[in-house]
Amino acid sequence: MNLIKVEETKKIVTDFYRTYGIEKDAERCRNFFGDKYIQHNPHVQDGVDHFLRFVRFRKEHYPEGRNNVMLAIADEDKVLLHVHSVLTPGEPGRNLVDTFRVEDGKIVEHWDVIQNVEVLKFPPINDNGLFNLKGDEILADLDKTEENRALVTEFYEAFGIEKDADKCEKYLGAKYIEHCPYLQDGPEKFLRFVRFRRRNYPEAKNKIMITVAQGNLVGFHVHSVLTPDDPGRNIVDIFRVEDGKVVEHWNTIQNIEVLKFPPINDNGLY
Repeated sequence: MNLIKVEETKKIVTDFYRTYGIEKDAERCRNFFGDKYIQHNPHVQDGVDHFLRFVRFRKEHYPEGRNNVMLAIADEDKVLLHVHSVLTPGEPGRNLVDTFRVEDGKIVEHWDVIQNVEVLKFPPINDNGLFNLKGDEILADLDKTEENRALVTEFYEAFGIEKDADKCEKYLGAKYIEHCPYLQDGPEKFLRFVRFRRRNYPEAKNKIMITVAQGNLVGFHVHSVLTPDDPGRNIVDIFRVEDGKVVEHWNTIQNIEVLKFPPINDNGLY
């Protein structure tokens, strides 16, 4: 992996995202795009002009809205951003992931997963919060990117396809920090979850569609199906590796809706 190219790609996307998500400056956003812009959100049109129209809409209707990047993972041509999005101050906002592809120094393609931040009626099962609060200091081991990508991919397939708790166990460290408010910390609690899925959803599959890895961080954009006739869920799972073991997890989960009208674009979610 060309680390200089990775940093260039990351800077292009994070500069663009600040211009869009914080400044909401449509004219400056235009400078980051090429001639094409492929959109995978079924409710948004392809094309740069349609995206800029969206930026102007946000500036007019949600002037205090902010998309705050909490975690960024980059490779040579893609950047995955884990974001806390708040349209109006005081609301819990949305837990979302935006992934962008860069070609010849320009942003040309976009995928997203959007989940409303729920106001919980009971305390969360863990107190770690939905987001990374340590900024870029969490990123480490840039020379081990491909090693960690392979390790976490094997772990995820053992979990999401094979549902093999015993196989998963060898990839987990002594600690396992969970940011999903419905899951407990600890490797033994994760393994209990794997066994639950195997017992209750034997045909479930979590299929990796896009991978973005940088150093000790690996992000997967996933199509998750619990039963064969289920449209499934649009998910991003992000993992942190430490000393060759999976030790931390964040996710964003969006149910795939059955559309009542044709999608605005035909590019699919993945």
